[in-house]
Amino acid sequence: MKKILIFCPFEVKDKSLLTLEHHYLKQLKIFDLEIRECKSFGENQMRESQYLIKSLKEFDRQNIYLFREKGGLMNTMDFSKFIDKSIGSADHLIFVFSGAKGFSQEVLELFPHHLSLSKLTLPHKLARLVLVEQIYRSHSIITNHPYHN
Repeated sequence: MKKILIFCPFEVKDKSLLTLEHHYLKQLKIFDLEIRECKSFGENQMRESQYLIKSLKEFDRQNIYLFREKGGLMNTMDFSKFIDKSIGSADHLIFVFSGAKGFSQEVLELFPHHLSLSKLTLPHKLARLVLVEQIYRSHSIITNHPYHN
């Protein structure tokens, strides 16, 4: 089974958001979605960068996408095609969120693929839920499930 990983250098503790996230996660059938979170690094961007670089070194950089404000935007259908193509050509697809200070220049240069969920600024925990929902929505489009309609 193909794997999608979401790296979050923050924890989501809001039970309402976690309940919604779990709702989408349990319905995925064609790939495995794993969320790896850790305690927040707060304002310490250097420690967060070290954590991300160490955590991501085992994966192919071409399959790693950083979420940031200045990243590329896609609509739902394009994102679905992106997921389908990426999962079809690799064993894994990795999405990475930053902490409060954003990504360091070192991380931005090391992992050159950057995406954005929206032109709007979203709280990290809500952005993560939006990503999980969009992955599930892509799953429903790929499998011709009626959820997207």
